[in-house]
Amino acid sequence: KMEFPDLAVPCSYRGCTEKNDFLPFTCTGCSKKFCLEHHRHEKHECPVPPRDDRYAPVCPLCMQAISVLPGRDPNAIVDEHIRAGCPTAAVRTRGNACTFAGCRAKEFVPVSCKLCKKSFCLKHRFETDHACPSLAKKAPPPASMAASAAAARAAAAPSAAP
Repeated sequence: KMEFPDLAVPCSYRGCTEKNDFLPFTCTGCSKKFCLEHHRHEKHECPVPPRDDRYAPVCPLCMQAISVLPGRDPNAIVDEHIRAGCPTAAVRTRGNACTFAGCRAKEFVPVSCKLCKKSFCLKHRFETDHACPSLAKKAPPPASMAASAAAARAAAAPSAAP
């Protein structure tokens, strides 16, 4: 049982007996109040088309969002964009080409070496696979403190030779 029955608003959909507790849904088209089940435009057969159902399709080649004016077909807009040359597609593809000598592979996602900062394919992504010049310059990692202590103890211990 509701605590404040006078504040509840009944759903405007014909035949619905649901009462909305304090927070009914107001339709952006017809401005009527609806319950959770009938608040969408298609559920209450709203005579006014939805104004807020907008989206920007993404071009599958250049991954750029394309604006669509109301009343235009999104598929036709994307098709026009691709036929116009899809200006950023060539730039993104070239940036992900492998820089290893003789390799012509291109990756969808850029893969770069952390040491030399060059772009490589998945086959040549590791420093040892592309003979990274920074790998030769990189000093070997210092021994851990435990390894240093063990080496010092071994050097200080008298040898047990017969």
